[in-house]
Amino acid sequence: MSLFTTDTRFVVFMNAKDPKPSMELHSREALAPVFADLNKYNATTHFVGQSTIFKLTSDRATGEAYCLAHPVTVEGEKRRLMLASLRYLDTFVKLNGAWLFSERLLYVDWTEERALS
Repeated sequence: MSLFTTDTRFVVFMNAKDPKPSMELHSREALAPVFADLNKYNATTHFVGQSTIFKLTSDRATGEAYCLAHPVTVEGEKRRLMLASLRYLDTFVKLNGAWLFSERLLYVDWTEERALS
């Protein structure tokens, strides 16, 4: 959470084709339940790639990054993997020498679930 400004705007589109967001948060503290919810997974791996900075000044930037998320859940002897293709449209600000997210739009392009051996 420390990578986000105190007044950050975090918007989630669980269906990237739907212009209406699934969730919209307006502070660093509001992110706490979102990050806590990740604890339901026994493991997760995120491959981040295709990062592009669109605009860069001395104290502001915008960019886009693609991510493949691989969260794993375990219930008894059953293990399941969810794959999610994510896109992030980000706005960054430089505060006290550190780059922070001031806005993050998260788009879920697709998901898939499968059993693991």
